[in-house]
Amino acid sequence: MQAIVELGFLGRSFATRGKGAEVRQRLVREATDCEAVVDFTGVAYVSYSFADEFIGRLATEHPEIHLETVGLEGDVERVVRRVLARRNELAASNC
Repeated sequence: MQAIVELGFLGRSFATRGKGAEVRQRLVREATDCEAVVDFTGVAYVSYSFADEFIGRLATEHPEIHLETVGLEGDVERVVRRVLARRNELAASNC
């Protein structure tokens, strides 16, 4: 079963590492087939700390989960893309 997290139903802005960890842990529990979709539709703001804790750590600590993001727009897309790029840079420098 593919896990789908619709962030817009949880709120319009996300700003703490604690909340990022909470949403990440929920997604990991639900991603039974190693497929996950994070839908950012309706989300107006995410902080770097939330995005890093949620998406960044998910990408680096759970590479077995194929992650798809949808509904990214504007500043939210910029933050998420930057966090993922930074995590990829860090992973490459540790090789």
